[in-house]
Amino acid sequence: MKTLEDRPFRFWPEALSLRSMRGRIALLLGLAILPAGAIAMQVGFNAASARQSAYEESLSRRALESIATERRTIDELREMLRVLATTPALQQIEAGDCRDWLSDISARYRYIAAISVSTDDGLILCSIPRIAANTRVPDSDLRRRARARDAFTMGYTEHGVLSGRSVLGAIEPIRDGDRRIGFVGASIPTTDLAALLERSRNTNNALRNARAAIMDSRGRVIAESAPAGKAPPLPAPEQVADRFGGEPVFLKVEGGDAVIVPLYAPDVYAVMSWAPDQPAWRRIGELGFTIAAPLLIWLLAIGAGWFAVEVFVARPLSSLESAARSFARGEEVTDPPALLSAPQEIRSLRRTMAAMAKTLRGRELRLVEALAEERALLREVHHRVKNNLQMVASLLNIQARAAKDENEAWGLARAHDRVQLLAVAHQRIYASGEVRNVRVDDIAAEIARQLLQSRGAAAKEINLVMDLGSADAGVDRAVPLSFLIGEGISAALDALSDAGPAELRLMLAQDGEGVTRFAIDADIDAERARTPSSGARLIDAFARQLGAAIGRDPLRPYMLWAVVPPEPQPGA
Repeated sequence: MKTLEDRPFRFWPEALSLRSMRGRIALLLGLAILPAGAIAMQVGFNAASARQSAYEESLSRRALESIATERRTIDELREMLRVLATTPALQQIEAGDCRDWLSDISARYRYIAAISVSTDDGLILCSIPRIAANTRVPDSDLRRRARARDAFTMGYTEHGVLSGRSVLGAIEPIRDGDRRIGFVGASIPTTDLAALLERSRNTNNALRNARAAIMDSRGRVIAESAPAGKAPPLPAPEQVADRFGGEPVFLKVEGGDAVIVPLYAPDVYAVMSWAPDQPAWRRIGELGFTIAAPLLIWLLAIGAGWFAVEVFVARPLSSLESAARSFARGEEVTDPPALLSAPQEIRSLRRTMAAMAKTLRGRELRLVEALAEERALLREVHHRVKNNLQMVASLLNIQARAAKDENEAWGLARAHDRVQLLAVAHQRIYASGEVRNVRVDDIAAEIARQLLQSRGAAAKEINLVMDLGSADAGVDRAVPLSFLIGEGISAALDALSDAGPAELRLMLAQDGEGVTRFAIDADIDAERARTPSSGARLIDAFARQLGAAIGRDPLRPYMLWAVVPPEPQPGA
């Protein structure tokens, strides 16, 4: 019994290897359902992308809602400056002081910190609040961009010339025909912008946990709402400086998300940051489930297909194989539970196999009966042949005793011996019960005893010594081999008859390759032996029939040895 240490370690079970039906079916199922799994994964990614897009759209919408007031304020400021720049009276700015009617505009737009009209080179012609005559506006970044763009421009000014405060300034060119003759400008205090941001956040529940700021194109904060309890920090200027554009832009900040929306592109932008609507673990869990759910469905589909194949195909086939082995052993088999629930085709195959096994068992029984009958007939034939040969031998023996001539009597006696030898061979064949092989050593012993006994008084002083090993031969070779041994013994007995005391030795052996060797020798002086009979020709004839090699000693006529090769195999 094998222990756990004797069993080879397998990383993958043998039942699921590609050499087994289960493993191949599992692979085919996986490949067959793979397109559906890939589509499901793509659907999961699309759902995650759609959820992210919806979240970003929600942030963008909230951001646009939060800057609606600020955008209206900037639009009013731009429209007011455009109207002033196109007023015919203002286009005659060199004709006189414009301060009187600028006061009406300042009174109408309370959020304006200052308003002024200046020449193209920066000389202030009139302004609210009033400043000293011949005052020039410093050449700021805002004016340089306005001259380069030659259009409405906004920008952050940390210290306004007229208001003395931190403001968001706006400039509109004044034209006389195609010629720019100056600028009309206005500014909004950054404190008022911050107040607008606070008011927007307080009136909109969706913005309670948000933080908002207005930035210029260089990423500088113009106005900022007060920090909220859960609001994450705003992105750093270096994060947003290269992200400004005409569409909302989303970016990650520590502890939340941020969105950049244009207030007036490309000069002023609103930046807002929100804490996530859900905990991070929940968002990651939803994203993971969105992606993992199709994969899980794909694996479940493979598992369902595998279960169906295992229950309705693999297990019934295994039970069918076990039943086939039982049928091969000739056992009666009942249907196991796996076959009772198997598909109709497999149960039909099981019935066909059972019928085939029953037919084969019937044929096998008939073959066994026929073989037994054939053996009985063969034994009967050999028995009858033996009886007939013994009858012939008896007749020859009677004839030999009645013969008056010595040579005639000797010839009839030798004929009696040969017929008796053949009878012994047939007797051993039918007595053994075998129809293919027969024990040659038993036949040789019986032949030697009967030949010695048939010599009577002439061989009474001969002592027969036999050294016989186990040897067998086919029925077709047993008879000529028996004659070869019998003629050798008979020749030795003829040479030793009336020679006085002698010891006759018979040796027989067969090796593992089927080569049979026998030898006949006597313990007697060669001078006391007589010349053997003329049976040498028969010995040579039987040796040729068997393909055997015969050896003799000229000085010892009673000595003989032979090497008989094994019987050729059919088709060799």
